[in-house]
Amino acid sequence: MLKNKNLLVAAIICLCLSNGNTAFGKDAGVVLSKIPGSNQADPGNKNAVANFEQGTNLYKQGDFKGAEAAFRKAIELEPNFTQAYIALANTLDDQGKPQEAIAHYKKAISLDPKDSRAYFNLGLTLARLNQLEAAIAQYKKAISLEPKYADAYYNLGNALYAQGKLTEAVTQYTATIRLKPNYAPTYTRLGNALYDQGELEEAVTQYKKSISFDPKYADAHYYLGNTLYAQGKPTEAIAEYTTAIRLDPKNPAGYNALGNTLHAQGKLEEAIAQYKLALSLEPNYADAHYNLASAFYAQGKLAEAIADYTEAIRLDPKHAQAYTGLGNAMDDQGKPQEAIAHYKTAISLVPNDAFTYYNLGITLGREQQVEEAIVTLKKARDLFQAEKNKEMVEQVNQLIEKMNTRTN
Repeated sequence: MLKNKNLLVAAIICLCLSNGNTAFGKDAGVVLSKIPGSNQADPGNKNAVANFEQGTNLYKQGDFKGAEAAFRKAIELEPNFTQAYIALANTLDDQGKPQEAIAHYKKAISLDPKDSRAYFNLGLTLARLNQLEAAIAQYKKAISLEPKYADAYYNLGNALYAQGKLTEAVTQYTATIRLKPNYAPTYTRLGNALYDQGELEEAVTQYKKSISFDPKYADAHYYLGNTLYAQGKPTEAIAEYTTAIRLDPKNPAGYNALGNTLHAQGKLEEAIAQYKLALSLEPNYADAHYNLASAFYAQGKLAEAIADYTEAIRLDPKHAQAYTGLGNAMDDQGKPQEAIAHYKTAISLVPNDAFTYYNLGITLGREQQVEEAIVTLKKARDLFQAEKNKEMVEQVNQLIEKMNTRTN
């Protein structure tokens, strides 16, 4: 009985080309015009206004320290200058000081509880801190104050998506599209949510809409490639991955995904070249190490495979597939006890992976640990039955029968 092949990793959720959570960016408003949803207009203090405008210009130039000083001066001159607090908070957040930023957003809200932008920007900061429930509450407050606030709907969708609330995320992305129909990333994010719901054809439609609005949007090409790959259309997937790489050549995700498609076609040397390109850009890319190891394993290069499986585990100690792959390679090297240990670690991380139980059962049986092997294989059989994998159920039954025969 053969062990299972090592599955390739190219997760659509975890492996984003860009961070969709902040695609619209911060929303600071301008001092000389009233903020939508706010009761505050020009504060009247000309020196405060001048400092605020100076801070705004410095912020746009990327001089965050200078901008911070100018916004603080504006607040010193006009302590109730709501927009200056929002702008100062934005600047602090961009300098990696989220807690200080949150305090200033909250100060702005206390001065003007109807300022939708303060809630929105506070939501962005909370989302980056992975405080998703708190972020969702802020986005909803912004929307309640400004029902046509497209940015807030979009980021609310992102936060819900991150929580796995796909149906709710779809609702928010759809609302965003209604308010801002030409914004390409919303269609891509909607496509991702539909993909995760198993609606691949509809996901393809959304990715193509995204590309129609922005043909140079690398993320849309990448995710379209993932969906085409999942549909069994490798040639079309390769075309999309290639486009994504051309548009964003410094992002490792495209190379990794292209490598997987080539690997699936049996083009191992070409796949290895792509994985190595991904790792040249991001040496700590655990999935690329895992996929490279799997390609080496398919070539029979066990030492190289073991090295990259081990590196994947070092970078991601919870990478269950890497433990399974390492177990396979160790077993092929004649180190069954090490293989057994790695299979068991994989199972502890992902207790419902049928093939890992199957591989473990084969190795245990070969090591004459028959009772444990049969228990393990029965677990594999139950999981294969749940997956409706009749071929593997039959293989496991035959293997159990042979082991029972030997022990009787």
